[in-house]
Amino acid sequence: MKLNRIAIVGLGSIGKRHLRLIKEIRPNIKVTLIRSGVGPSSPEENMAERVVFSIEEALKHDIDAAIISSPAPFHVSQAIILLKSGVHLLIEKPLSDRLDDLDNLVQVASKSNTKVMVGYVLRHDPAAIEFKKIIESDEIGDSMHISIECGSYLPDWRPGQDYKKTVSALSNLGGGVLLELSHELDYLHWFFGKPAFVFSRLKNSKTLEVDVEDQADMLFTTNSDIPVVMQIDFNRRHSLRICTLQTTKGELIWNAGEKSVEWKPSFGEAKKEIFDFNRDYIYKKQLEHFIDCVEKNIQPKVTLNDGVVVMKMIDSIRKSNLEQKIVAL
Repeated sequence: MKLNRIAIVGLGSIGKRHLRLIKEIRPNIKVTLIRSGVGPSSPEENMAERVVFSIEEALKHDIDAAIISSPAPFHVSQAIILLKSGVHLLIEKPLSDRLDDLDNLVQVASKSNTKVMVGYVLRHDPAAIEFKKIIESDEIGDSMHISIECGSYLPDWRPGQDYKKTVSALSNLGGGVLLELSHELDYLHWFFGKPAFVFSRLKNSKTLEVDVEDQADMLFTTNSDIPVVMQIDFNRRHSLRICTLQTTKGELIWNAGEKSVEWKPSFGEAKKEIFDFNRDYIYKKQLEHFIDCVEKNIQPKVTLNDGVVVMKMIDSIRKSNLEQKIVAL
């Protein structure tokens, strides 16, 4: 089928990016914006064919696909309405703010003849793809230890906005570092498989004056009994996103900020490859892939099940923190 009409649910920062990039990739696609009516109007609305204030109204215009970029607590209910009408979906990460409402979504999706993709966009990062390729090459020895760090300063995320009033800072809108930085959980699963166990500590440092956790520290064990240390936070003034794999032959490092992959052998000269792309590139690749999935009937790189796996990891992390014990995933 040819994708001619697409809806975007929500026009926050990520919704605006999707709108702009869709018009760059496929200018002829007709875009319907679905807004809540809560926020102010935006100049980006002029790029769309129409603006409506409910999914039901959008469905009257025969949309083929939709991108759900509203706050996480609304994703599932919105997705179910669209799936029941045969609409293909790209659902922004995370799938939801809780695990207990996902069974219904999975059931509805399984009965619909639609493509459902989850927006873990780092799977389209060229450096991350190279990192995974090297891991799978069996040329760097046996894995011994994995370290993941990601942090940045929340007040700097959305210039010109009061960060305390943004989605990231409000628990009722799915905020908190665990949901907002769930990319780390997804690529842990993507690179190394779903972990077997987790012990976690979630903390609100009080430094940002928000009502969500702004720091999460986790110790996982993979199914191959490899330890994984993960630290994510909203407080780091110098942004960092890095994954280090220690092996019997050296260290393999993916540095997302540098857009680099570096191999440091135990003996010999280190090799670093730096990739040349901007942030829009990975979002364009994601959108192009979504369009291909719909038009060419191919399997998404990030499936609905992948999104569910991340939510199950989040549920186990929360349980471990609450009960202060090791939890099986």
